[in-house]
Amino acid sequence: MIKLTDVSFTYDEQQENGLQNITLHIPKGQFVLLCGESGCGKTTVTRLINGLIPHFYSGELSGRTEVCGMDTANTEIAELSDHIGSVFQNPRTQFFNTDTDSELAFGLENRGLPAENIRSRIAEVSRELKIQHLMQRSIFELSGGEKQKIAFASVYTSSPEILVLDEPSSNLDPQSIEELTLLLKKAKAENHTIIIAEHRIWYLMELADRVVFMKDGRIEKDMNIAEFKALPESERINMGLRCRSLKDIKVQNLAIQKHEQTLSTHDLTVRIEGKMILNAYCYSPPAWHNCRRG
Repeated sequence: MIKLTDVSFTYDEQQENGLQNITLHIPKGQFVLLCGESGCGKTTVTRLINGLIPHFYSGELSGRTEVCGMDTANTEIAELSDHIGSVFQNPRTQFFNTDTDSELAFGLENRGLPAENIRSRIAEVSRELKIQHLMQRSIFELSGGEKQKIAFASVYTSSPEILVLDEPSSNLDPQSIEELTLLLKKAKAENHTIIIAEHRIWYLMELADRVVFMKDGRIEKDMNIAEFKALPESERINMGLRCRSLKDIKVQNLAIQKHEQTLSTHDLTVRIEGKMILNAYCYSPPAWHNCRRG
């Protein structure tokens, strides 16, 4: 299904966040979590799989990436998108329309499906994903979590074999993460191959089949989920990973110190549309008469 063979990549004019001799094979239907500290290379792996490298991100590339038998470096993005759906960290970057129905229809329209088939598919997906209340809405009126749902649904509507997600929970609250989890659970049940790069890993512990831990552009560990769950807590911390369960979060030695001084600023400058409206040098508010304004 997905094969990266001895792949190295360096972004133009950038030495960090690249990859060094990555070999990774992902079979059909597997749910893979890519994890590691910022800059480890996990996002770069997702860009290789969905073809954004080298078609949108240029640099020095060696090795071979195959998806569904296609060499991603030599296959047009349009053809790759028939097989791969991508959901990004900020859903606003992938919207092409201003209303939700049109966003779900976009991929199907580009494939030339009849209008009646498109309407039928949108109705089917909205029921399956339980987003009927988000249909016929302005994208601009949606919350962050609702936008992420529509981004997921717009990809899901086209029925890709592979779903690639890059930190989809980063801007979501706990309730929205729970709803995202249900969407991913449904996609997994339908045997989609899922690759997700994440810092927040706790919500994926009952979904992932495999965990690929990356560091400095290399694969350091490649484990099934049982092996990953069995790692000692000290090792998880040394790997720089966040908690595997919300139960692991402990608040220790929490002390709230009260001070009469509630706010301090130093050499504060505020600008709106390039015009300076405030230049303040303050200490110990709320005694605002101590501020020098300009």
